[in-house]
Amino acid sequence: MPEEEIDLRGILRLLRRQARLIALTVLIGVLGATIIVFSLTPIYSASTLIMVDPSNKNLLDPSAPLLSSSAENARIDSEVEIMRSDNILLKVISDQTLLTDDEFGVSLGLSDRILSFLRLATPDLPTGEEALNQSLSKLAGAVSVQRRGLTYLISLQVRSRDPAKAAELANATANIYIQDQISSKVESVLASRDILQSRVNDARAAIVASEGSFDSFVSGNMDRIIQDSGRTDLAAMQANIRQLTEARQQSALSLDQAQAELTANNWADLVATLESDALSALEQQRQSLANRLAGTAESPTTIDLRAELQRIEAEMRSTAGEQIGQLQSQVAQAQEEEDAMRQRLRQQVLGSSLPPDVLAQLYELQQNAELARAQYQTVLARVQDLDAQATLQIADSRVVSVALTPRAPSFPNRMLIIGLAALASIGLGIGLAFLYENLIGGFTTEEQLENVLKIPVAATVPLARPSVDGQSLADLVVNAPLSMFAESIRRIRAATEQQTNRTSTRGEATRGMVVMMTSTLPNEGKTTIALALARSYALSGHRTLLIDGDLRKPSVHRHMNFEPQTGLNDFLSQPTSDANLAALASTDPLSGCTVIFGARRSGTPTDHLLANSRFVDLLDAARKTFDVVVVDTPPIGPVIDGLYIAPHADVAVLCVRWAHTGQQEAGKVLNALGKAMRPDARLLAVLNQQAGSERSYLRKYSGYYQEA
Repeated sequence: MPEEEIDLRGILRLLRRQARLIALTVLIGVLGATIIVFSLTPIYSASTLIMVDPSNKNLLDPSAPLLSSSAENARIDSEVEIMRSDNILLKVISDQTLLTDDEFGVSLGLSDRILSFLRLATPDLPTGEEALNQSLSKLAGAVSVQRRGLTYLISLQVRSRDPAKAAELANATANIYIQDQISSKVESVLASRDILQSRVNDARAAIVASEGSFDSFVSGNMDRIIQDSGRTDLAAMQANIRQLTEARQQSALSLDQAQAELTANNWADLVATLESDALSALEQQRQSLANRLAGTAESPTTIDLRAELQRIEAEMRSTAGEQIGQLQSQVAQAQEEEDAMRQRLRQQVLGSSLPPDVLAQLYELQQNAELARAQYQTVLARVQDLDAQATLQIADSRVVSVALTPRAPSFPNRMLIIGLAALASIGLGIGLAFLYENLIGGFTTEEQLENVLKIPVAATVPLARPSVDGQSLADLVVNAPLSMFAESIRRIRAATEQQTNRTSTRGEATRGMVVMMTSTLPNEGKTTIALALARSYALSGHRTLLIDGDLRKPSVHRHMNFEPQTGLNDFLSQPTSDANLAALASTDPLSGCTVIFGARRSGTPTDHLLANSRFVDLLDAARKTFDVVVVDTPPIGPVIDGLYIAPHADVAVLCVRWAHTGQQEAGKVLNALGKAMRPDARLLAVLNQQAGSERSYLRKYSGYYQEA
């Protein structure tokens, strides 16, 4: 099967024919896009550029290991998701008070606005969590976060109707993200510290318990230790430790009591606790001033006395603070002396000659105490390290380019949208042109014509011009018999003969064939085809009669440059049958065929003339005399006359003008003809005035045709 060729010239001719439709489509599309684009609210976009450093930022341990490339990519992608998370956006809403903003704040939904406009309801603005969710949804739709390729850079964009607000929100979101990053790191460190802090208390309790166990063992077995070692001085050291402990506890009790009394401003008890002469003297002065102020009315003297009282109390607080500090030093010193004496006692006990079981128990208790002390120091050092880290945290991200107020809106891009609308409109216009040509508009190929109308196509008549101005195209059959036009007429003649040969079952071989030439609409070239077909039959030796049956608008005589005095209209209008039929007939000087002209236009309806018996008798007489009778009828679309001629035709040829006759109109005419014609009659179609076909055929088959 040969490959189908693309007819570029045919496509260009189609576009030229439908140029108005395409131009109108483009105009409407561009105009609509322009109206829509200029009615849209401009949206401005501001962008902040943030760099994420995935390396460890522990200032106390700068030698921390680096992350792998895959871990770094995962970290940066995670930061992108954190940046667009609801947590960050909610903080932005709170920081920028967006709940009351006219763009990102609370507003009525579309359905609520419609109901309010129609006065069907009075909706209230959302409140509480619903209002927060609405503002969050608006802000989330305006914020976009995207990583720049495989770099460490993240672009944060915020869109808004206000350019200044877009830049402000972009910078605020970036700053809140960085602050949240620092806060999260600090919270993580403090959470770890709190976990270890509970272990510090446990380690401290373990030290106290282990130390107490050693001292309790020594105290409980002192008599045996003295007896086994012979060291009587150990008992004196133990008694000395006991005295130091009692003195320290007494001082600590006085210290706690003094601090409580100072906090409660209980001056009298504070003086008694600290037993200080200086505080006692100040207390006497304070008490004297208090007595003088009691029951005294407000006066300048009272104000002075009150100021003096405050000065004395401040001095007492300062003096008491110094003495409490001295007491704290005494307690600490006593604790150190007690610890030193206790440690000396332990060393002396461990250095004595004791039984192995006693030494084993003492070494075990000492080892437990040292392990508890080591654990305590380790945990305490880690807690202190975490405390330091909490104050030394820095962000892993930083802003490398702040958002600036945009000068031009990012949406809509008017030129781009209008350009795309123009391109889309051109495509739509071309599509509509092809749709109109092939489905709605006219016929352009024999295949299309045959597929749509479901009848055989006799031929395609090319668009041609007469060789001499004023002549009819039908003259080409005689003057240019090798032209494409003449060849197409011969194809029509062959098709009609084939149809009659296939369908002639009535045994009337001596009767002539009636060929009806009609069209859907006026100006489709049916008269030219009818005259050319009659001449072709006559030139082939057939006795041929051409009847101009278009009584509404007869035109055969104009094609032949002849002005008859009488015509078919006069013959059918005469009331008697004595009319001279021979006077109606004329002979074509070019082909010798007989012609009955319509002569003149009728001023009255002509359908009854074609439906009466005189026209039937005329056709019967013509059948007996001529081999072929070609009847040029009016177009079926606007005029009903042709439907009265159709029952007498053996073949009806429907002339369809190329790319002009509408498919729906042609289908309606074909349906009407099918109902009016005899069952044994046949229908043919002719595609007339096809543009460009003549030159195309001349290029391909120049040896067979010649130009007209």
